[in-house]
Amino acid sequence: MNAKPYDSLLETMLAEWRIAKQLEQEATRRRRGIEDGIKALINFDESREGNVVLPFEGGQVTITARLDRKVDGTLARQLAAKHHLEDWLDQLFRWKPELELRAWRKAPEHVTQAFAPAITTKPGRATFALEEGKETENGTTGSF
Repeated sequence: MNAKPYDSLLETMLAEWRIAKQLEQEATRRRRGIEDGIKALINFDESREGNVVLPFEGGQVTITARLDRKVDGTLARQLAAKHHLEDWLDQLFRWKPELELRAWRKAPEHVTQAFAPAITTKPGRATFALEEGKETENGTTGSF
């Protein structure tokens, strides 16, 4: 195998890339630890969806909570057949079944109750958005 003129540079760049990936992973672990500390400090409730705004001098941090939902497609189809709700399947779910949350929230309660056993809900990872230099609206901080 003949050496190419860029082989040495490529090896150097790959070594730097590996180091950068390691540093990135370490930084991500550290950042998430800090985020978890902030959430604990303010008693952040990850079981509810929504935002909390934390103002600080010079800006604000917005913490956004999401819930991850998974659908058992087989069970959803069985429940639809059992409750004669097959027409709702394409409105409430994407197939690979994903919950159409807007339609779910607007659907009649008897419909969502019938499909509820097919859905698993658990907290997702909260996201943080740093906005430096932004004034907060009326100094509100949100609440959970």
